[in-house]
Amino acid sequence: MSVTIRDFGKTTAGVPVREAILKNAKLEVHILSFGAIIHKLMTAGRDGKPVDVALGYATVPDYELNRDSMGAAVGRYANRIGKASFTLDGKTFHVTPNENGNCLHSGLHGFTGALFQMAVPDGETDTISLTAESRDGTDGFPGTVQLEIQYSLAGSGLVIRYYATTDKPTVINMTNHSYFNLNGHDAGSVLGHRLSIESPAYLETDAGSIPTGKKIPVAGTPMDFNEEKTIGRDIASDYPALLQGHGYDHCYLLPDTGLRHAAWLVGPETGIRMETLTTQPGVQLYTANFLAPQGGCKDGAHYGKQDAVCLETQHYPDSPNHGEFPDTVLNPGETFDETTVYKFDLDRG
Repeated sequence: MSVTIRDFGKTTAGVPVREAILKNAKLEVHILSFGAIIHKLMTAGRDGKPVDVALGYATVPDYELNRDSMGAAVGRYANRIGKASFTLDGKTFHVTPNENGNCLHSGLHGFTGALFQMAVPDGETDTISLTAESRDGTDGFPGTVQLEIQYSLAGSGLVIRYYATTDKPTVINMTNHSYFNLNGHDAGSVLGHRLSIESPAYLETDAGSIPTGKKIPVAGTPMDFNEEKTIGRDIASDYPALLQGHGYDHCYLLPDTGLRHAAWLVGPETGIRMETLTTQPGVQLYTANFLAPQGGCKDGAHYGKQDAVCLETQHYPDSPNHGEFPDTVLNPGETFDETTVYKFDLDRG
């Protein structure tokens, strides 16, 4: 088990970026100090050969220029805030609108594009710590937020821990936006991947993908993944939520609390199976419906629509405007503390 840190390249402004490599007998994970990006994630397929299952770009400028948050830590508020505003302690805050009048993934200056400080915690051989600051007023959000993300290897699992504090009341919602293809990052469509999500309901959204507040039971609909099925089986159904999202792009509600199972994903060609566990109340299933065709990706790969699937563990979208949703307010003296684990093995089916 080891952690190695090396130079990766520079931003378009000439700022150096570092790459941490975490490696044990089961996994090898490459993390960048730019955006806390998961650049590579390698695990063995059924033939014993390592497979990189995370899509990514070749250089830091490629990550800067492509605004799809690929592999990045997303916040300080992941997903959408409706009408780019919310009220906190009786005051209305207007944040940067960057998608049809709404705020997506914190506007223009979220942690996705931040340069993190990177270090190996004292006494650790399997963990890298990344820290960054979002100052009071950034994109309209109140409070200076101090964020630490720890990436650790635990056997066949990649553990992601988020810790955040603030000096003023604010809202926070962190996720990782890795695009997974368990057949290999350059293997094309994921519609043949098998998926199950332990969820009774998803959030209904309006035409702008903002939650209406209604929780729609999945039973008897194409949204139901409680029983394993291929991603592509129902994705083209004549169903309002799928038509609106051009595929799956919906927040599934997770029962119970604490670190618990959320989903299984299987790549049929490699046999690689990924389990998602999380402390968070929801998971956004996104089937890369708007991933623009592009070449020049890492290893010379070409990516396109539905060549990956994201399982973004998070709080519900637009929670600051829905008092009935799990609370996303962070106050001084409190710590935002959430964990997600992506765990890998081979499908036994």
